[in-house]
Amino acid sequence: MRRAGISLVLTSTVLVAALAPVVASAREGAQSIGHGIKCYTAAVLQADGTVKYQRICYKGV
Repeated sequence: MRRAGISLVLTSTVLVAALAPVVASAREGAQSIGHGIKCYTAAVLQADGTVKYQRICYKGV
């Protein structure tokens, strides 16, 4: 049981680390939609292990 928990934590950590550069590069390629707001699409890992693509918007400087 304990080994399965450690494996799950390790797998989650690796997946998050793998997605971090994707999110960083996606932000650099964000599209301006006006009024200082920029949006990009990012892959977000769901709790059930599937990947969902979401549009993420933020206020630029």
